[in-house]
Amino acid sequence: MYASDIKEHKERLVFQVSGKLWQRSLIMRDLQTGSLWSHLLGECMEGPLKGSSLTPIPAVVTSWKDWKKSHPETTVLSLKRSAKIFNTDVYRNPEAYLIGINYLKTVKAWPYDFLIKNPVHQDQLESEKIVVVFLDDSATGFIFKRKVGNELVDFLRKLKDGNLVSLDGTLWDPWQAKAISGPGKGKILERLHVIPSYRKAWLSFHPKSLIAQ
Repeated sequence: MYASDIKEHKERLVFQVSGKLWQRSLIMRDLQTGSLWSHLLGECMEGPLKGSSLTPIPAVVTSWKDWKKSHPETTVLSLKRSAKIFNTDVYRNPEAYLIGINYLKTVKAWPYDFLIKNPVHQDQLESEKIVVVFLDDSATGFIFKRKVGNELVDFLRKLKDGNLVSLDGTLWDPWQAKAISGPGKGKILERLHVIPSYRKAWLSFHPKSLIAQ
């Protein structure tokens, strides 16, 4: 997900599917200038706005069941293609999917088969210490900074009822990015922009990407 306002253009951009593919991946087209954009990179590849970038907004690919549980007031546009089909594919061939990030000049990805075995994985991107969280029932991935204020939070390697657990016993809800009980109750984790992708597509755009294993 990206913000549709950019500094290089006065109007808010409106996007549509271009009908084109680049390296087997969707290309978007903005109605205002006709420029073509990579949805994986968030960058304009061709047209008057070439070289411009969209600002990423953290989002998740998940099941309707899990989303509705955490956000009961949500309404949804129901389409023929559903997350149920996607999830079925994930568990038939989890090594074909991953979540990736491009942050602090580091490009790294965590395959679903790795995350199923490591649902809470503490990692590092340059100087930033992070935690990668995976809810395998809905194939939902999150990445958070581990530093909260001046404190570096250490997490247990397993989830408890879908929640993160830090060493001091605090429970953290990944959907709210918030501590919901324990000594740290009320504290907030900073969430980073994660891209779920087919592994082949990710490596086509980021051939030098680090891959967790």
